Amino acid sequence: MAENKKPKLTPVFNLLQSAIGIWWKNLKKFLMIYVWTILYALIPLALLVIMAALSAVGALSQSIAFWAILFFLGFWSFTFIIYFLVRAYLAMFLLLKHDFKRPEKEVYQESAQYFWSYLALMILTIILLGLWFLALVIPAIIFGVFYMFTCYAFIFEDKRDIDAVKRSYDLVKGYWWAVFGRVIFLGLIFWLFGLVIASPLRFFSSAMAFSYVWTGALQAINLLIMPISLIFSYLIFQDLVKIKK
Repeated sequence: MAENKKPKLTPVFNLLQSAIGIWWKNLKKFLMIYVWTILYALIPLALLVIMAALSAVGALSQSIAFWAILFFLGFWSFTFIIYFLVRAYLAMFLLLKHDFKRPEKEVYQESAQYFWSYLALMILTIILLGLWFLALVIPAIIFGVFYMFTCYAFIFEDKRDIDAVKRSYDLVKGYWWAVFGRVIFLGLIFWLFGLVIASPLRFFSSAMAFSYVWTGALQAINLLIMPISLIFSYLIFQDLVKIKK
């Protein structure tokens, strides 16, 4: 009798090729998510710009009320910007969930329904990882890999709270090294890519205009390619779901 072999995950280079292919094919849709994020966050962004100008003008002001109002507005503007950025992240998951067939604005609006449940899930995951970290760093790393698909279970399988955490653990169980190796591989690729595109900065002073422009361009590039890692992990998630059936 032939032995039943343990199913394997998709080879890492195939995963990367597929992730880049899906990203490139749907790049316009990912960009539109960023556009809608900016449009929704336009008011708090404008407030931050106004407050930056006011703080420069009122730098010598001794008025406590002035700085209290500025702090209050700044805090809430920053909070709302974070809120819309998190929704952008969730919207990218939803693009995948709907196979890129729904309009980007509709997907971004849908992300609002997931925000608070996602926030609760992230707080729970951070607390659990924090408890493992108190034990030792190694257990925190181990369970960080076990819990890495909590958001995927939340979005794609409608799991909530501890059920999403348990689902991620069950999916990774038996495949920890395979998942860990793929995550390290992707991290190494991104690290090498970052070194290459940041290399021109070595030849210019940090005070030069080019340095500021190129640093801004690097941030834009990072945002542009960020969905590749999301898709890469999603493909691993799909593999594990098929195997664990």
